[in-house]
Amino acid sequence: TWANDIQRLLADARTDGVILTGSSYRSPQDQVALRRDHCGTSRYAIYEMPASQCSPPTARPGTSMHEQGLAIDFNNCSSRSTACYQWLSRNASSFGFHNLPSEPWHWSTNGN
Repeated sequence: TWANDIQRLLADARTDGVILTGSSYRSPQDQVALRRDHCGTSRYAIYEMPASQCSPPTARPGTSMHEQGLAIDFNNCSSRSTACYQWLSRNASSFGFHNLPSEPWHWSTNGN
């Protein structure tokens, strides 16, 4: 299961000296709040504007892998030069996780 895969990924990273922390599940209400913060407060900004027009890019409510509990934003992966990103880029796919190319911190079961 996904939970077992993430537990193994975290344990293997720790064994290699990389401590991974972050957040995964996000409620629909939390997704709306992020859209307000990153995209604007209008109905269009929250529910219709393309994610790429937000800063940082933020999925529309109902489309985020976080709302399905299938994505993790790692706190210490702010760029591709971090130990977190380097370790994940070498190892995450063997646990079923893939990176969203525009966000080094965002890893999910399908790369979205």
